Amino acid sequence: MSGRVPLSSRAGKRSKSARSAVIRKAASLYERFTGHEPEEIGRLKIPDLPAVVAIIGECDGVLYTTVRDGKTEHYIHEFADSDKPMLAVSPDGRQLILIGGRYKFTERGIVDTSDKTR
Repeated sequence: MSGRVPLSSRAGKRSKSARSAVIRKAASLYERFTGHEPEEIGRLKIPDLPAVVAIIGECDGVLYTTVRDGKTEHYIHEFADSDKPMLAVSPDGRQLILIGGRYKFTERGIVDTSDKTR
């Protein structure tokens, strides 16, 4: 015996229950942030992460618009110096990616890890 155990035919694949758990988690976060009941509006094809990116620099902040409790809201999140992610771009210039950083997206929106009021 070589000491190596062969992979099963299902190794590396997500089960439907695991996929459902991830969907429930995303739906819960959406509901807690927006105040709206989540509903499926379609499916998006999310591009694969590129194997190589160009690091542009630190991301100082994010501006976004969303609807919370039926009202359109505009948000500006400026990252604390110690929590900034790196801003990267795919080689074709079509995909922006935030890498690293010390933050979390919660029912309050983007929250820096250094924010002790969270």
